[in-house]
Amino acid sequence: MYPPGPISIGEGEAGLSYSGVYAAAERDRVIAALGEMRFTGYVGPQEGTWVLAVAGNPLAKVAGKKRRIDDVARELAATLGVVTLAAEVDKDSRLRLWGFDADEVLPPYDSDPPDEDDEPGGITLDDFGNPVMGAGAFADNEMVAVSLLSAFAAEDEEGKLGEMLDEELGEDTNESERLTGVLRLLGLPTWIVSSDSLPRRVPGGPDRDEVLRLGAGKPGVQGWFADALRRPVRPKPKRDDS
Repeated sequence: MYPPGPISIGEGEAGLSYSGVYAAAERDRVIAALGEMRFTGYVGPQEGTWVLAVAGNPLAKVAGKKRRIDDVARELAATLGVVTLAAEVDKDSRLRLWGFDADEVLPPYDSDPPDEDDEPGGITLDDFGNPVMGAGAFADNEMVAVSLLSAFAAEDEEGKLGEMLDEELGEDTNESERLTGVLRLLGLPTWIVSSDSLPRRVPGGPDRDEVLRLGAGKPGVQGWFADALRRPVRPKPKRDDS
């Protein structure tokens, strides 16, 4: 039974915002590692090799020590020695992907990268002129596609992944559609795009009794209270008695 009060996955004025991390590991190991990180969100069932954990606070801190979704993916990969993928969709208008293979950082992806004048990024070169990819730097889309296909042992003879990553959105398309295509090519569960229905049954995904809710890394009612305690208390507005 879920405690009262949904986690803040939902729809904004311009579309859905959500984020999650895929891990190629046993579910019990993923849950234990997320507990250590004090992750808040929902952990889905084992689906073949993969487990999907959906963040409760899609575009901000999702775990202790101010970890965001890419930090969780990086730490899961290093701790468990597995491949992970973090996906973040912002109001269905921006998609970001971060991949990790144990301690290796894959080239990340941003469908709407910031201008160089607004935010540092891009590729840093080492002393020999070779690219050094950090988790916050975004690379050429073809490099991203090749790296993802290799890490996920996925086949793409027609080069569809690179085309998907390069494609500009039209009036009738959104980032959830792009993400669905990418996940299918990589062989990953696609129900993250419907995760706003949590904690209820996810269309095309798991039933509610197949999903574990974690609050600050703890399950059940204990997790709900732990999550509530860590949230800042907003002061009540002053009353005007005049």
